[in-house]
Amino acid sequence: MSSVSTSMLVAAATVQRARGDPGAEDAAIARACLRLCGDRSPGLLSLVDSAPGRILLALLERLLLPGLRAHYAWRKRRIAQWAGQACTDGSAQLLLIGAGYDGLGCALARRHPDLHVFELDREVSVAIKRRALEQLGLHPPRLHLLATDLMHADPLATLRDCNEFDAARPTLCVAEGVLMYLSWPQARALLSRLARELASPAIVATAMETRDGLPGFRREHAWVRPWLRRRGEPFLWGCDRTELPALLGACGLRLQALADPAEPGDPDPSPGEWLFLAQRIGASGAAPPH
Repeated sequence: MSSVSTSMLVAAATVQRARGDPGAEDAAIARACLRLCGDRSPGLLSLVDSAPGRILLALLERLLLPGLRAHYAWRKRRIAQWAGQACTDGSAQLLLIGAGYDGLGCALARRHPDLHVFELDREVSVAIKRRALEQLGLHPPRLHLLATDLMHADPLATLRDCNEFDAARPTLCVAEGVLMYLSWPQARALLSRLARELASPAIVATAMETRDGLPGFRREHAWVRPWLRRRGEPFLWGCDRTELPALLGACGLRLQALADPAEPGDPDPSPGEWLFLAQRIGASGAAPPH
């Protein structure tokens, strides 16, 4: 699985989670994207679609990072809740940074006809997503897929080139599984630009927890970091829970809510990633959903 990216693993987890629900749109999008991902994707889908394959995937997960697929589901449930509430409360734009093969943008664009949705990702990922949506006949008129290099380019410059984007509109920004692949100066620059250049921003994002000074999941095994390095996707930045408010404050943001990894009845199955909701300092907003 050396050529399988983390975005493909997230998509595969979405497909497997929706087994028995053929009408699940997010799983249909993830499956269509996986089919277009190259030589490794048919093998990954065959594992997800067969009982022996699922047993093998469960064994690999147990050896590498127990609970990872369930963690993705835990994370996505909360992001969907926060994003849906923001749209109800008046967000006119949704900006998905590093959208990958997720179906949230398409779902919210279809559910809220006046919502403008902008997805930013690498050129190859955007091309795959656009082709997958075309194959599925999904064409929300206010969904915009934009290619950019998040490691080396200013995403807001890409948005400024898009006539449909209006920085004056209330905007929810979602950066799921993105900041850990940036250095702290890069992450700080991104968050600061969002806080400074958008009129009414709210930001939902994830940041890795640090253990012994290194970013990572609490239950990951020793070979996870070498695998990520070989994939060209090493975790570069993380923080302690107590550091997060001050780090966000340095970006002009105020921590509004933090998903509790030990929530009674629905704990994070693989803790080690902080999921938070932040607003620009000085902005007023409704209380976060629980």
